[in-house]
Amino acid sequence: MFRHRTPKGSYECTVSGLRWLCERDVILKYHFRNWEPYSQLLKDMQYTQGGPLLDITMELGELEEVHLPHFVCLGTNPSLRNEMKVLHVEEHGVSFEEVHEVTRFHAKILHPKFSAISLILRLLSWNIDVHCDVVLYLAVKRSTVISRLYLLLRNSSQKEAVREREKDQLSQGYKEFLLPSPNGPLKLNSSFAFKNPRSTSINPEKIQLLPADTTPSCCQMIMGNTGVDIEMELIGDDERTVWKSVVSKDVYSNDSHPICKFVFVDEVYKTGYRANISSSCDEEH
Repeated sequence: MFRHRTPKGSYECTVSGLRWLCERDVILKYHFRNWEPYSQLLKDMQYTQGGPLLDITMELGELEEVHLPHFVCLGTNPSLRNEMKVLHVEEHGVSFEEVHEVTRFHAKILHPKFSAISLILRLLSWNIDVHCDVVLYLAVKRSTVISRLYLLLRNSSQKEAVREREKDQLSQGYKEFLLPSPNGPLKLNSSFAFKNPRSTSINPEKIQLLPADTTPSCCQMIMGNTGVDIEMELIGDDERTVWKSVVSKDVYSNDSHPICKFVFVDEVYKTGYRANISSSCDEEH
């Protein structure tokens, strides 16, 4: 559960990707909801998930705008903008709302009215290109590096689901690394070979990009040498490298590894500058 009190300005939660604009002080809280209870309903209506299922409630004030995060790549199919809807899940059913504007990663709604249960974003499409994030969980055990790589939909609840899964490991010395994104959009449900020239084992050898209502898959990698950089790449069925990254030995052996979760983005649209104001917000788990 996330709960934020914010003065006038524009804000973004870097965990959920949710953005909002307010003209005066507001208090809002929100959390991820499970997609599973609504999966069959979406299939019956020929819709699919386009972003996280968020339960949003206003405790004080109103928002001028809310920008719902989505993970669909619009560059390969711009017509998808016209097929985006906002789905409100209410106590006695569901309702749709038109979006005001769609950008690369968000769908904007003006003067939003939130139901007491949830607010979500949907797309009318099945075979789509999507934006992704890559997350690595890593621990050094004596002279061995043990890691798990996840390929996740950007701005989805999958990242929080993985953090919940890895919670016990984090308390036992594992670290979370948010790695650079793939070179471009990837096809949903596609699989990729995970390669590391210095690994002693990778299991399984392929990782699949799964829908938002599915538990993300991962590859576990073991390296027998802690004194080298971790070189990784994902290769598609066409032998094309879609992602490549290196984690320096100096980075993964560093004890401090902070993760920023909430930032003020009033200047993002003008200069790209972000100032961290995490100390002025409340976060509940």
